[in-house]
Amino acid sequence: MKRNVLQASPRKLTGKKVKALRREGKLPAIIYGGDIENTPIVVDTKAARQLLADIGANTLVTIQVDEEEHLGLVREVQKSVIKRNLLHVDFQAVSLTEMISTTVPVVTEGEAPAISDYTAMLVTELAEIDIEAQAQHLPDVIRVDITGLKEIGDSILVKDLDISDEVTILNDPDEVVVLISVLTLMELEVEEEEEVGVLEELEDLEAEEVDAADVEVITEAEDEVEEY
Repeated sequence: MKRNVLQASPRKLTGKKVKALRREGKLPAIIYGGDIENTPIVVDTKAARQLLADIGANTLVTIQVDEEEHLGLVREVQKSVIKRNLLHVDFQAVSLTEMISTTVPVVTEGEAPAISDYTAMLVTELAEIDIEAQAQHLPDVIRVDITGLKEIGDSILVKDLDISDEVTILNDPDEVVVLISVLTLMELEVEEEEEVGVLEELEDLEAEEVDAADVEVITEAEDEVEEY
C-alpha cells in the first residue's frame, strides 16, 4: 500500500489570524477523532494541493506532526467560492484496526450494448454505496462493469457488485444500482432540440464578426470567506 505522507506543524493561530498563514503559502488544518484531542495544524499549501489531487476520499494519509505520526482520512476540504483556493482541511484520525462506515461513489465501466442496440439509456439508481471496512481496506470507488447489460430492463443489483471480502456493503442486496431503460418520447425530443440548438449556435458564430473593442473583460473579485 502506497504511503501518502503530509508534513505538518502545530498551529497556534486561529480565527482571522490564519490569513497571515495563507499569505505565506501555508494551509490551516485540523486533526480530530480517535484517541487524540482536536489538534490544529498547518501544512504547506502546495503539498496539500498535490496530495488532494492524487488521493480519494477514503485514502489513508500519514500526517507527520514534528516527531509524531497520525493516520487519517480527509473528511472536509474548504475552498474559496470564486477562485477555489484551498482554505482549510479536516483530517479524521483513524487506526488500522477500527471499522469505519462511509459512502463510496459508484463508477460505471465499459459500454452497455443495449444503449446502442435499442436507443436506450443507462439509469443510475445508486450513485453511492454504504460500506463498512477497516481503514486500510476502504475503497475510493466501487467500479461497476456494464458490458453485460444487453436488453431493455437489464440491471445490476447491490448483490451483483464485485467487491473485496474485507468490505461489507450496508445497502439492501436487492437494491438496483444501474439499469437499462427505454428513452421516452419527451427525452428523444429534448435530445433533438439540443442538437438543433448546438447547430444554430455554430451557425450564428460563423456569421458574426466580433470587434475586440466591444468585448468586456471581467476580472475575478477578491473572495470574501469566513475564516477558521
